[in-house]
Amino acid sequence: MYKVLVVDDSAFMRQLIKSILEQTGMFSVMVAQTPLIALDRVRKFKFDVITIDYEMPYMNGVELIRKIREVSDSKILMISAYTHPGAHTTFEALSAGAFDYILKPLKEEEIEEFKYELIKKVSAACEEYKKTQTAPTAVEDVKVFRVPIEDSLVERAKVAKVVGIGISTGGPPVLEKMFKSLKKDFSLPILVVQHMPPNFTKAFAERLASITSKCIKEAEDREEVKPGCIYIAKGGYHLAIEEKAGKLYTRVLDLEKIKSHKPSADILFSSIAEACGKDAIGIVMTGMGSDGSDGILEMKMKGAITIAQNEKSCVVFGMPKVAIEKGAIELIMSPEEIVELLNKI
Repeated sequence: MYKVLVVDDSAFMRQLIKSILEQTGMFSVMVAQTPLIALDRVRKFKFDVITIDYEMPYMNGVELIRKIREVSDSKILMISAYTHPGAHTTFEALSAGAFDYILKPLKEEEIEEFKYELIKKVSAACEEYKKTQTAPTAVEDVKVFRVPIEDSLVERAKVAKVVGIGISTGGPPVLEKMFKSLKKDFSLPILVVQHMPPNFTKAFAERLASITSKCIKEAEDREEVKPGCIYIAKGGYHLAIEEKAGKLYTRVLDLEKIKSHKPSADILFSSIAEACGKDAIGIVMTGMGSDGSDGILEMKMKGAITIAQNEKSCVVFGMPKVAIEKGAIELIMSPEEIVELLNKI
């Protein structure tokens, strides 16, 4: 059985999370009502996953994550408030080392969705933690292969009209690092589907803009795609592009979920394939599930450059793995190699 520590000063939330997880028969759950008790538990016991609330006495959730990181490599899930301020604290938690986050239920009718997300994400975190414990540690066992960036690839990339990125679990810190590393005069527009709920995507765009000093915004419907700007798909809506009179425009669409996601990377990639053909770059990155694999296959069939993040650098090697297995990927690269290619354009 996987071992989980639940840290929350609310007796209701502690009991709710504990009962949901224990009912699966997969988890052994211990609780802590304060950060100080949590740190004592972490020093005494080994946990696969720790869930942490933000607002607690003595120190907040982000401060606790940093303290835990000093003594433990357990995977950490943030229990996040479904608000704009809650989104900002969630991104701080992810930057501090949290694996993922789960939205706290506000109403009784939201508990079923919370239960589904909790079991799914705690299970995924446990599996990833298990991998880190069994992975080779000797230096000679870990070989790093750099993907050569050939001149012919750079020439193809230079004619691209747009870059599309599909990303999920583990995405925010990766995107922060990548966009900070892009050269100042990078001229291609970038459209990003990062799986997030409403309220979170606007806060995420604001955070990225403040950290990178680049043009980064939550996408609006029917706005002209500008060179060098980065557009984040709005939570609860799909993001697509269309071509009119030689110009590209965003579309924000209220359609059904695709593979349980809204926004969906498949929608974005498919629209890029239609609007730009071979003159585009598609990148599928860290995340659970298979979103993006069908759309990026369409891009490859049109002749676009298609890239998957490599397994070693992924928090969860789900979305890239499925895209690779479908034959949709031309290049497998680390985020650093992806930025190196983009900076050559």
